[in-house]
Amino acid sequence: MSQDSYSLMRGGLVHRLLRASGALHGTRRLSWWLAGALLVVAFVPLLLLAGRGDMVWPRSQAMTLLGDYATLFRLLLALPLLVLAAPRADALLHGALRQLTHASLVHPRRQPRLQALLSSIRRWRDSRWPELACIVLALLPVLLHADVVGPLGGVPDWRDHAGVMTPAGYWYAWVAMPLFRLVALLWLWRFLLWAMLLARLPSVGLTLHAEHPDRTGGLAFLGVAQERFSMLGAAGALVVSGACLNHMIYLDIPLHALRHLLAGYVIGATLLLVAPLLLLTPTLIRARRHALYRFSALGNRAAASFDDRWKAASEDTASTESLLDHNDASAFADFSAVYQGTTAMSVVPVTRWTLMGMALPTLVPLLPLALVAMSVDDLVAKLAGMLI
Repeated sequence: MSQDSYSLMRGGLVHRLLRASGALHGTRRLSWWLAGALLVVAFVPLLLLAGRGDMVWPRSQAMTLLGDYATLFRLLLALPLLVLAAPRADALLHGALRQLTHASLVHPRRQPRLQALLSSIRRWRDSRWPELACIVLALLPVLLHADVVGPLGGVPDWRDHAGVMTPAGYWYAWVAMPLFRLVALLWLWRFLLWAMLLARLPSVGLTLHAEHPDRTGGLAFLGVAQERFSMLGAAGALVVSGACLNHMIYLDIPLHALRHLLAGYVIGATLLLVAPLLLLTPTLIRARRHALYRFSALGNRAAASFDDRWKAASEDTASTESLLDHNDASAFADFSAVYQGTTAMSVVPVTRWTLMGMALPTLVPLLPLALVAMSVDDLVAKLAGMLI
């Protein structure tokens, strides 16, 4: 099969347009060039247009372009992050799909079912309609004349002058924001494709081994691949962090008043990232239950045999050999270790490190809020007070 057959991102309308333009063959650093091009198109005109109205450099009593942290974080950080993270994410997802076909998770007789499932996912990936829908959704707010500017109440905004949208505001609403929405929606579409694959994977007929060392029946690699979608949570956290900074600086809202919003975002984003893996939980529960039944019966026979040999060795005072000289004790200890590993099997293919890898990207972009809420000296003093 071709290299793109196991890819979730190398397909669709946007990919075909890039291929037709020759961009896919022109450079090995396409993501860097594409991120730079999007920054130039989305942000440079904003600088020029805002400069005409003297609304670029930060000043008091007004939110200028370079003082609008929500816009800066969205266009200068979140947008490039999503573009630059796509190739690395696709490489790991590509490896996970190959692992499904090459590992012993699917019996050879059921391989045609797996190939049919992967072919179905590829057809959805290559269809032009989902990405056309993403383009429409990206433009929908301005097409419906919705309030896409969202200025802070009572604060002069670089996108609005005396109730009339400025040229910079029009560029932001019609070009910059749709570009950001489109990139985010393309990521969400790939996330949905991955969730569809995980939802239909149990119907293929997985051969899981509850005693697998990864403690997830051999599916831990799916959790590692799922971790790559944490870039969605990081991009959202950057947008939330920028918006909160605007409220704290221009509206004097304390960080304490935003704590529920920030905690809700971190918890909600992490749960959303983990949610597709929960679709495999029923299959893992059955594998664990059946393995425990099987090993319990085998354990009874092993324990009875070990007990009989122990009693016989204890009663045979004439024998110079000990039970410890045989392999029975070692074999029973090995079986006990396998049984304990089976009882510790997780019913969600997520390890603590994988879960941390999903939660931290949604948390780290929010940390600058603490530096704004208090000075560095106060922060160091509070930390020292807790540690000492």
